[in-house]
Amino acid sequence: MHGPPPHWFIKRRGLKYLILYLLSSKGPMTGAQIIDEIERLSMGFWRPSPGSVYPALEELETDGLIKVARVEGTKKYYEVTESGKAFLGLPSIDKTTAAINDFVSLARYIIDNWDSLSEPDRNRVREVP
Repeated sequence: MHGPPPHWFIKRRGLKYLILYLLSSKGPMTGAQIIDEIERLSMGFWRPSPGSVYPALEELETDGLIKVARVEGTKKYYEVTESGKAFLGLPSIDKTTAAINDFVSLARYIIDNWDSLSEPDRNRVREVP
């Protein structure tokens, strides 16, 4: 995803998508921070009301797309869940971590077994950018 969705998309698809985008790109935020960030992103042209943001947060939480990350006093900080990331089409942290671990394991195997690799296999490893 390259930047926030265009304004027409927000109007058609709703505030919930923009909230998911913000939480996925900025990390945990309160409802008030979300309102402020939307106003900033729209250069002051749109400041959603608390009466629209908080019900959207409740719906997203009920749908399992966001969750409360922490509570500080009366402030709830929301974060996007793995389901929310999947909804946005973002890679799962678990899948990314697994891919990195697989790569590290392969690299260790190659290093540990370099002397027993055939010359064609060594050449293929050397060609990897």
